[in-house]
Amino acid sequence: MPPKSQGPALAPAARLPKLRAAPRGDRVREAILDCAEQLFAERGFYGASIRDITERAELRLAAVNYHFGTKEGLFRDVLLRRANPLNARRLELLEAVASGGPAGSRLRAVTEAFVLPVVELARGSAGFRRYLALVAQVASSRLPVLALVAAHFNHVAERFMAALGRIYPAADEAQRLEAYQLLLGATLYAFSGNQRLESLGKEARRSQEIDALAASVVRFAAAGIEAVLTTARPRSGSSGRRASSSPRRRYPARSRAARSRG
Repeated sequence: MPPKSQGPALAPAARLPKLRAAPRGDRVREAILDCAEQLFAERGFYGASIRDITERAELRLAAVNYHFGTKEGLFRDVLLRRANPLNARRLELLEAVASGGPAGSRLRAVTEAFVLPVVELARGSAGFRRYLALVAQVASSRLPVLALVAAHFNHVAERFMAALGRIYPAADEAQRLEAYQLLLGATLYAFSGNQRLESLGKEARRSQEIDALAASVVRFAAAGIEAVLTTARPRSGSSGRRASSSPRRRYPARSRAARSRG
């Protein structure tokens, strides 16, 4: 009896390439960045020492000096590690905004280009959520170290303000600056994870419901920006008081005798 067919011969299993582990130096650097991000978010720049960071990372103090040079250098790299992909995504969406059409639709698209990348990157990333808490904390401070990263954010701000200017060309530079500042402030606060909603004792909305918050931030910011950019500003030198339509009435000077009696 002929042997039963065993089916088509199977090809030998393909030999998969071995995954190479990240070099030790890269792993150490990432461990320091992760622990620094956590501690800076919890305690602030001055409240977290290099020793605190290296102890949490279970590394020697010299590791920070080797990879980052100084505490300021470490802080700068903590911010830029998350800021670079965030900025890139914002600019990608901003580039896709239509050059024509209703001003309201274009404004909403610009606002979404700024807000939605925050949500995209924060989903499923505890590290990015810590970064948002850190940025919200330091944005309102006057830390000298912020000057080290300003250039990495300023070019993005300029692009968004230019986009607003194209939508509302009658708006002046001060209005565009105010609009961007308010958009930035609303976004930072809404996604800071500061538990302010929870502290109100209500159940309707939670700080971690970032998708719902994002939709509200977009609506809120777009409406506010439109109001800022389309409201006529007082002329330079105006005190803000309404000018009288009639000349100021002058009264004759009273005599010294009359003043003494009065």
